[in-house]
Amino acid sequence: MGGFDRDWLRLRAPFDDAARDASLTRRLAAVLPDEPRLLDLAAGTGANLRHLSPRLRRPGQRWVLADHDPALLDAAAAEMAACAHPPPAFETRRVDLSRDLEDLDFRLFDAVVATALFDLVSADWMDRFVAALAAAPRPLLVTLSVDGRLRWSPEDPGDAAMRGWIERHQATDKGFGPALGPEAPHRLADALRARGFAVETAASDWIIGPADAAMHLALIEGYRGAALEIAPEGEPSAIEGWAERRRTAARAGTLETLVGHVDIFAEPR
Repeated sequence: MGGFDRDWLRLRAPFDDAARDASLTRRLAAVLPDEPRLLDLAAGTGANLRHLSPRLRRPGQRWVLADHDPALLDAAAAEMAACAHPPPAFETRRVDLSRDLEDLDFRLFDAVVATALFDLVSADWMDRFVAALAAAPRPLLVTLSVDGRLRWSPEDPGDAAMRGWIERHQATDKGFGPALGPEAPHRLADALRARGFAVETAASDWIIGPADAAMHLALIEGYRGAALEIAPEGEPSAIEGWAERRRTAARAGTLETLVGHVDIFAEPR
């Protein structure tokens, strides 16, 4: 939603932080050695590191931030400098995950983490990932995968149609082939269990309140743009009408939104 530019990542960060399931973070922390080396897939500007590192309580952490976007990776150092806590040691690595996933040697790491990634990938890519992880079994923490639950309050007559457009767009190619979208959490959990991992899941929903106008407006624009990309002739006016009504409610401080996500922790048996 809203692309993957730095402003959007910064805007969503507090909602991500509030949504993440703390118990699964503790489960990851419990299986790490004293000086763990962690691989963060699709790391962007390092939001996962900034959230997890103080909660893992391992002073000797070393992170590798892997992403295809050099601009985001270049911004990581500046984002870390603004942290409220000193960041651990980290390096960035530019990797095209869609093409070069197997070039990452999971044996070099004590855990693999990713956030807001797996709903973007295809079934084929997910199978490749799970096979690679099973070949070098490591703990995995995947956070904030959308699961299809999307509710606005108060309701609007256009909500059901918009949910349909959004789900259709979530299934389009995001660079990895046809995306799993809301199917991703249960597909990933099932695939990991089939490979012998013990898997725990937990809800990690965004709760966007009446005072969160900037987040509402960004989501509305993202949903509007996604729907317009794939809507047939005759639908745009309905989409624009929905977006305008929702913008009005957001600016008036009367809109609330729930965006459903799931966190997953998997541990080799």
